[in-house]
Amino acid sequence: MKTIHNFEELRERLRQGEPCRVAAVEATDDHSSEAVETAVKEGWARVTNLTTGDPQRSADEAVQMVRNGEADVIMKGIINTDVLLRAVLNKEHGLLPKGNVLTHLSAIYLPMLGRIILMGDPAVIPYPTLEQREAMIRYAIKLASAYGINEPRIALIHCTEKVSEKFPLTLDYVQLVEKCKRGEFGKAIVDGPTDLKCAICKESADIKGIVSPLEGKADMLMMPDIEAGNVFYKTLTAFTDAQLAVGLMGAACPISLTSRSDSMQTKLNSLAMACLQAHHT
Repeated sequence: MKTIHNFEELRERLRQGEPCRVAAVEATDDHSSEAVETAVKEGWARVTNLTTGDPQRSADEAVQMVRNGEADVIMKGIINTDVLLRAVLNKEHGLLPKGNVLTHLSAIYLPMLGRIILMGDPAVIPYPTLEQREAMIRYAIKLASAYGINEPRIALIHCTEKVSEKFPLTLDYVQLVEKCKRGEFGKAIVDGPTDLKCAICKESADIKGIVSPLEGKADMLMMPDIEAGNVFYKTLTAFTDAQLAVGLMGAACPISLTSRSDSMQTKLNSLAMACLQAHHT
């Protein structure tokens, strides 16, 4: 499958297939409404907009549509994230399979790179455990495959390349690298700890004398914690012309989980990414 390099190519890919069934939850704000209208007009989504006036009821109904086989994707509109998560994580009627980890992954198009890279987790898991990081890697590999990246390079980000007991997460990084070498993640490259610049710029790595199988071409940046991830995410949106798509991974269906203040373009990209995942499963 041809690699998708940007969100225009992503939407073109979607236009070639059947429309995805979307349960939108209170998508009544201008940006959500415009994103929905664009997706429907372009022909890659059929949207049921649940606007009951009660956000929790709307979220519950969206989850039930998925459970009934009536929707492939959920889109968050102008509601609080915790309201949607309450429905998704409901132990009796929710969408999180037993043993799965719910996490947040972003797809970022950077013009300076001319391609999309993935990043997590800036929004859901505060300080990932080793097991949660393993799940994040597996989800990232699956999402990368949907974009046509068949052997993703996953960078374990930190402020230094040194492994130290002063930073326990770097010890987890060592275990993840070893698991990858043993083939436990399938076809992927995992390396770290590494600083962010060396992960995406070979020249920086060469200057520092760092030899890494990432070769400065990381496809996914695993952030050390939610603080670093959130600051990086907000920095991209505030100071660069990066384009983003965001969503929840680990649930029984793809979930487009944008901030209420996100732009129309981010909401459109996020919905498109969720639909891409639905077609890829």
